Amino acid sequence: MTVQDDQTEHFEDIDPYEGSILDSESDSQGMSFLEHLEEFRWTVGRILLAFALGITLATFFIGEIADLLKFPITFAYGSSELVDDNLITYRPMGVISVFIQIAFISGLTLSMPFTLFFLGTFVAPGLNKKERSLLRPACFAAFMLFITGVAFAFFVILPLTLSFSVRLNQYFGFELLWAASEYYSMVVWFSLATGSFFQFPLIIVVLVFLGVIPVQKLRSSRRVVLVGLMIFSAFLTPGGDFISLPITTGLMYSLYELSIWVGASTEKKRKVNSIDKWEE
Repeated sequence: MTVQDDQTEHFEDIDPYEGSILDSESDSQGMSFLEHLEEFRWTVGRILLAFALGITLATFFIGEIADLLKFPITFAYGSSELVDDNLITYRPMGVISVFIQIAFISGLTLSMPFTLFFLGTFVAPGLNKKERSLLRPACFAAFMLFITGVAFAFFVILPLTLSFSVRLNQYFGFELLWAASEYYSMVVWFSLATGSFFQFPLIIVVLVFLGVIPVQKLRSSRRVVLVGLMIFSAFLTPGGDFISLPITTGLMYSLYELSIWVGASTEKKRKVNSIDKWEE
């Protein structure tokens, strides 16, 4: 074998995720703590920059976003005119709180794909080949689950909960006035909490894929998880009423069952691959 053939074979054996041939020696020695710290600092800086750009972009459309966030309460009253009459601000700085909260959730949503990309780029060099193969689909799934959770909270749970509250107040003859800062705070933080909780099945699937949690353990814990989800949903839903509570619990438990199904398929595929390698 010639020297050129030996170099060609060496290039073919290089994992593209582990850097170029020029970095192979430094990679084998590993980065120092200060180098990791410096890389982490740059990663945080990029994330904050993406977040700031997202907020800046959102401020140009703050009025349109504010009108969009009125959907749950408009659905509850059935008329935007009634919303304008009942949505008030009783503190001089209340409108500032509304502005900040709308800009925050808008900036967070717009910057999330970039945030996941920067975090993935940071952690990828420290992962093995199996873990790196999971990184890209996991980031995409995390973003889609977050958006799905926010949409479910915004278009399903909040409208039903607020409708129940409005009808109950009308039944007792109470005049219901909504503080703008409190309303937008509820919409923003409840949507974020629901979107974050929708990462739960993804975490389970990742742990099953890595062999940390067996699927049999998930199946045997169904009752405990169901009770825990019912308690969590009671705290999560704004009103905890008998309409939104079972919907929230049912959807979250469905996600748990979905994670068991996906985890079982992943575990079965891993066992098949292990048998094939053993036979070889």
